[in-house]
Amino acid sequence: MEARAASAEGQYEITIRDLFKAALRQRPDRVILGEVRSGEAIDMIQVMNSGHDGSICTGHANSAKDMLYRIETMVLMGVEMPLMAIRRQICSAVDVLIHLGRLRDRSRRVLSVEEISGIENGEIQTHVLFCFQEEGEEHGKIKGKLAWTGEPLQFAAKLERAGLRLPEIFS
Repeated sequence: MEARAASAEGQYEITIRDLFKAALRQRPDRVILGEVRSGEAIDMIQVMNSGHDGSICTGHANSAKDMLYRIETMVLMGVEMPLMAIRRQICSAVDVLIHLGRLRDRSRRVLSVEEISGIENGEIQTHVLFCFQEEGEEHGKIKGKLAWTGEPLQFAAKLERAGLRLPEIFS
């Protein structure tokens, strides 16, 4: 399904929020949203918290932590809620953040994989599972790899219940 802007007469607009309602009527196991940009973030968080484990969405931010701040802001664009309630909803809904970034050679790489570990002192906490380790340059291209930090996956059982097959390093 795809959102659509209103016609010149201001009619026939289909918003992401409209699409969420239509999608949920079809009783999906998971919901995949191409990009969260505004108030539909609250809909996505609610979907993820209502039995649609394994749902996925994308968004734009400078880091995984910045994405959490953006989600908070976007939720506030859609509904007026206390910030702590929003953070609790995010922690309950989002398990893993994967941050892709553009390197100085203009290539895009996965720079980090972070698990949300809860709320501490009113802030959402994450821990890095994987991070990109640069190993130098060759012919103007950055060489490197995504390396496991050695941190254990805290909520592996939840992800497995959602149908994700985890690499042996997390067993």
